[in-house]
Amino acid sequence: MLSIRQPNVTTFSDLRSSVRPFAGLSLPQRDKECPPCFNCQLPAFNCLQFGECNPYDGQCRCPEGFGGQNCSEPLCGSLADGNERYPRTDGQCECPLGWTGINCNVCQTDEACVPLVAAPDRGNGAPYSYLPGSEDAQRYQISKDASAEPPKPGASNGAVCYKGGYTVNRMHQMCDVTNRKILDMLPDRAPQVTFTCDNSTATCGFQFWIGQLESFYCGLRDCQSSIEIGYDVNTTDYRCQEVECSCIAERMLCGEDGSVDISDFLTEEIRGPGRFSCKSDGSGCKFEEPAMNNLINDIFGDSYITLNCESGECMHYSQVPGFRIPDPPDNSALVAFSIAFAGLLVVGFSLLFWYLGRAHKHPDYLGRGTIQLPEDETDKLMSEHIPAALHFADLTYTVNGKTVLSGVCGSVKPGQLLAIVGASGAGKSTFLDILAKKDKRGTVSGTVLVNGRTIPDNKYKRIIGYVDQEDTLMSTLTVYETVFYSAQLRLPREMSLAAKRLRTLETMHELGILSIRDSRIGETGKRSISGGEKRRVSIACELVTSPSVLFLDEPTSGLDAYNAFNVVDCLSALARNYNRTVIFTIHQPRSNIISLFDQLLLLAKGRTVYSGSYDHCQAYFESIGHACPPGYNLADFLIDLTSRKDDTEISKRSRLSGDGDDAELDEPALTSRLARSQNSNSETQRQQNGQSVMQTAGSRFSRPESSSPRVQELVDTFSASHMATAFREELSTFQNAISSTLAIADGSALRDLEIDSEVRGYRKAGLWTQFTILSGRAFKNLYRNPMLMLSHYVLSVVLALVCAFL
Repeated sequence: MLSIRQPNVTTFSDLRSSVRPFAGLSLPQRDKECPPCFNCQLPAFNCLQFGECNPYDGQCRCPEGFGGQNCSEPLCGSLADGNERYPRTDGQCECPLGWTGINCNVCQTDEACVPLVAAPDRGNGAPYSYLPGSEDAQRYQISKDASAEPPKPGASNGAVCYKGGYTVNRMHQMCDVTNRKILDMLPDRAPQVTFTCDNSTATCGFQFWIGQLESFYCGLRDCQSSIEIGYDVNTTDYRCQEVECSCIAERMLCGEDGSVDISDFLTEEIRGPGRFSCKSDGSGCKFEEPAMNNLINDIFGDSYITLNCESGECMHYSQVPGFRIPDPPDNSALVAFSIAFAGLLVVGFSLLFWYLGRAHKHPDYLGRGTIQLPEDETDKLMSEHIPAALHFADLTYTVNGKTVLSGVCGSVKPGQLLAIVGASGAGKSTFLDILAKKDKRGTVSGTVLVNGRTIPDNKYKRIIGYVDQEDTLMSTLTVYETVFYSAQLRLPREMSLAAKRLRTLETMHELGILSIRDSRIGETGKRSISGGEKRRVSIACELVTSPSVLFLDEPTSGLDAYNAFNVVDCLSALARNYNRTVIFTIHQPRSNIISLFDQLLLLAKGRTVYSGSYDHCQAYFESIGHACPPGYNLADFLIDLTSRKDDTEISKRSRLSGDGDDAELDEPALTSRLARSQNSNSETQRQQNGQSVMQTAGSRFSRPESSSPRVQELVDTFSASHMATAFREELSTFQNAISSTLAIADGSALRDLEIDSEVRGYRKAGLWTQFTILSGRAFKNLYRNPMLMLSHYVLSVVLALVCAFL
């Protein structure tokens, strides 16, 4: 702490109470029209800026940069001009070269300080003195137009303009206020501050300016200063015990029209202590005083006045506060330790990644028989499971004024399989998304009941699983890892890890992908598992959790006939054995797949053509005059029926597939018979058959996109059928049920999902578990993808180099 406090300093109050030597003299009467002469000894006159009142002549001795009788006018010129400085006339001073500030007190260049500095370079041992009024200064002024040249800084004179902000003799600073709200309040009148300190008297002066006009000023006494030397920048700090402030009458903030008046506040409240701190580069400056801070906080919301300052003090270079720039800290030991530690980490993680990246064999599966979960884990998985019966009525979906779905209705109970079929563009996938309550940009209306109740979307989504038509799998993971991660995240947290592994392997075995468990998913364009196998992996990720309601969009897409049957058979077993509700869309299923359906929903142009039991489907269409031809796949018949084909066209296609005597043959037999028949036909017969098929296809694509009268007739017929009436009665029964349990056809009971405390039936993995699992998966994806890891390393090195050169 550097102290510049001086003892026995005359206070401002003492100056005001100085002896008045002419108090007892009798003065002649003054003319009433003549104003009184200025005399700071009289109570009516004061010296502003806390200037000193001369007790002998009654005139004010003003601080540097101020003049006029009462020190109210800023002076132009520079400190080097001494008594030749003059009051400004046009509202703003034009400072000489090398000087700046409202009253030109702040030096900017070393050359500007030459007339103010005494240097030991006269030649006869006596130093030059260029202080105002000195002989050397006068000779310098006289010799401006002669051959004599002024002393040069650092050579004959050694004058410097010290801009570090620390007071050596008399320091001057010019500051711009940076408080955003103060600047916004004064957009055209810049607020500024001048700050001056005198080391010999331990006093400082503070002036607040608005638009180059002084608003108020403060005198700070009993000041101490300190300097904190840093590697890049120094920080100076001034602390003054006493502060006294006063307003300039009729100025902004002090009584000007339309402005607040803080005169009384400044006189009565401002007492100190005050503090002014600033960095040597002029940034981060601030002025603080408790009462003034409260005023700034109440009006502007800031804690103190913030400033951006430029300081300047003329001195000999030998007077500059000297210090040796601190040496940069020696970090060699830390750098060596960091390099060694980083090397160990690289080696350790490399070994860890190598170990984790190996393909492990899973002893849980020995390749013999079906994998089964332990009984206690199976009970844990099923004990709190809530079977869900789903009813939906009058589901309508509109996008931009176009109706995509209209009045779709149906139901499916626990243990049943609901298949949604229809031609391309019938709205199957859209309806499935709406039934699963996925976010859609259109308007959805209608009723969806779960066990007879409407439940919130967030709870509804916790009891369902959804398998999208597109596979979204991480290419670097193996099949087993992909399904196992899903099991870890979604199976009950109370379930043991070993049971989750067994459940994963069991699901893979059911879908026929256990043999590729250690194969990586891969990506398009590189060798990987087949598209059908990827599809089964996506289904396995949902099947492993056995949700109450499982939605699947085209689960057989991309699969051959054998694997497609296996998938649907697996879904059927899942529904029956685990009392789950399974709903899926499917396109042109084979006859052996259709036989697995429990419920069937047939859509045409977004409208319901049939909704009910699959067992009654064929009989229903026969009853309304649309019987499925013998030997014709019922699913193909229904799609053709809703694709605006007439009975003649369908009959033609049935004859192409085989005669009526083949009605009892299965599909492979029909295919074989058709092949033999085609081989025995003549060329003419083959051409006729080809033309018939082309006419059938042409009629399909030549139809308009709007619903045909046949489709409208089918929709109206079903709406008036006894099956639709029975559905409405069943829906009404579910809606009007008062008890928390609902009986279904087989005598079992359904609980109310809103009443049960756990809608999903069990708790999933916690946040920390999810974080660790997903982090492990991300690490595997990183180290198994060499280009991805290389890009991370290169990016890290580039960022390190950029930061090092900043």
